[in-house]
Amino acid sequence: METRASIVERAFEIARSGEVADIAALRAVLISEGYANAAQILGGRSLKLQLTRMITEARMSKPRRPQQ
Repeated sequence: METRASIVERAFEIARSGEVADIAALRAVLISEGYANAAQILGGRSLKLQLTRMITEARMSKPRRPQQ
């Protein structure tokens, strides 16, 4: 049986992936994955700052695709 990651663990995974641009996009991904209470859980200032830093670092280190 596969266990689902907690909402905070999953938020960290997504933030580190570099696939989202900001907290709003991160929340949208979590909600689409079935974490209905993402807005409430990720509402704290400290957690938002930590996730924002992770997103920024991941996006800065991710190679950019050429624009078409």
